[in-house]
Amino acid sequence: MEMNESILTSTNVETNDDSPIQYAQQRIKRAIVIPPIREHTKIPEQYHTLFENVKFVGNPTEYMGIPKYLGIDQNFTASYYIGASWLIKNELAVVVTPKMENIDFVQMFLTALRMEEKHKKDYFSKCYDICLDEPQIVATTQLSQLTPMLVLHYISLLYRLAQRGLKKNYVIQEENLKSKVKGRIMMGRNLQKNVFVKRADRVFCQFQEYTDDTPENRLLKRALLFADKFVNSSMRQNHCIDKISHRLSRLKTQFSHISDDIEPYQIQHLATNKLYKDYRDAIRVAKMLLRRFDYSIAKVDDDNHSTPPFWIDMSRLYEIWVWSKLEEKCINKILFQESGYYGRQVADFVIRKEKLILDAKYKSKYQNDSYVDIDDVRELSGNARDERLLPNLPEDYSPRCIILYPGVFSELKPEIEKLFCEQGTKISNYRNFYKISVPLPT
Repeated sequence: MEMNESILTSTNVETNDDSPIQYAQQRIKRAIVIPPIREHTKIPEQYHTLFENVKFVGNPTEYMGIPKYLGIDQNFTASYYIGASWLIKNELAVVVTPKMENIDFVQMFLTALRMEEKHKKDYFSKCYDICLDEPQIVATTQLSQLTPMLVLHYISLLYRLAQRGLKKNYVIQEENLKSKVKGRIMMGRNLQKNVFVKRADRVFCQFQEYTDDTPENRLLKRALLFADKFVNSSMRQNHCIDKISHRLSRLKTQFSHISDDIEPYQIQHLATNKLYKDYRDAIRVAKMLLRRFDYSIAKVDDDNHSTPPFWIDMSRLYEIWVWSKLEEKCINKILFQESGYYGRQVADFVIRKEKLILDAKYKSKYQNDSYVDIDDVRELSGNARDERLLPNLPEDYSPRCIILYPGVFSELKPEIEKLFCEQGTKISNYRNFYKISVPLPT
């Protein structure tokens, strides 16, 4: 369905010449999708009546919490979340797209997954979610990053799990054994298959076998086949394809002896052990992936214009992107999401040797030389004076505070002191406050 200025519906029903609001009131039972808005922009005023009719009230989102209505507030203004969400299930939906065009989500997600895997930090998995239990929403090509995101996350989770070894368990097997008995004899089956047809050398037995060909691993293998086909059919032109293909090749080798014979009803009722976190996460995403294609590998190539509700926290994803760029260039250890003395007081980046506090702000307004957000200044000032974050500082010492923001290309150099003294832009009227752009990949 093409994007236009009128309200989109989830069915191919032609609209009349009435206004969008009148049409919505007449056909309120049909699923309506408001034309996409960008982050930090307002829903056009002509659609506000829709929210009044359905008694919509936006609620702010707690820190690292699940965003209700993509974080849209009572002023109909979007936040840092992109994605698609039902405001009223099966009736009214909204889509929020990135404020910056042509962002390379594949590279950003690969980077985020690599950083989480390298540092064993369970951070990125809290920065997005896909609600596959919810009804589908009519999608556009602007939301085409959803399936690659799901596939890449699954490949990363499975790769990490496989490195630690596949879990084994006792599995009940039934087999018509030759010249031996194992476990217990299934009398009815044995009579039918052997005694009545005079196969005296066979015994039909049921027994337990300790193996890694378990229902859990079969599910992971089946989802791996889906991921492999999607990568080969839809991501061949991506510049990261070599890295992805290398991981897929190793995974297919490790799972080569595992069967993918598992039925949808078995998948839906497959329980996970809370003690095995890697398995729990991988199975959860595997189920998402299989349900995304309706359990049919033939649908991997379908041009699907609908999407389950999902959200991505762009501010958190940008933090991880900045983390990777700093780590590439800085020799000294960088502390990420380091907690201070008081609960929610957390610094994005701390480099203690250089006495630096850095904060990634997903705000393109910082491209304006005169722009400064006083709340950002207060946050960094508080972190710079937290003795847990920067211990053993002289009483009269003022640490450098750096704001990192998305902007024009700027190459980070290894000499971080030199970088922020000579190349960072001084923030006027604040002692030892600087800003520098770390651009997003496009």
